Amino acid sequence: MGKEILSENYTIVNSLLKGTKERPEVKIDWRIYTKNPNNPLIRDLIIEGLSLARTQKEEFSSVLNSNDGDINVLFKTLEDFINN
Repeated sequence: MGKEILSENYTIVNSLLKGTKERPEVKIDWRIYTKNPNNPLIRDLIIEGLSLARTQKEEFSSVLNSNDGDINVLFKTLEDFINN
């Protein structure tokens, strides 16, 4: 679809997952860290306007807030997720 240069360090690449009989089309924007043009890095996926990075940050904050800020509980939660 296109791209939008946010700054010297970030570019948004727009894409569209075409719909089928089984699923609707989905707009996906890729936030790319482009400070080193020889090694671009995907920093976030924004699916239909919802940032996966922001959602993950909110989930981490929720775990910390529910456990008096104990980072070890967050680590344990992540380990459990990886192992299941």
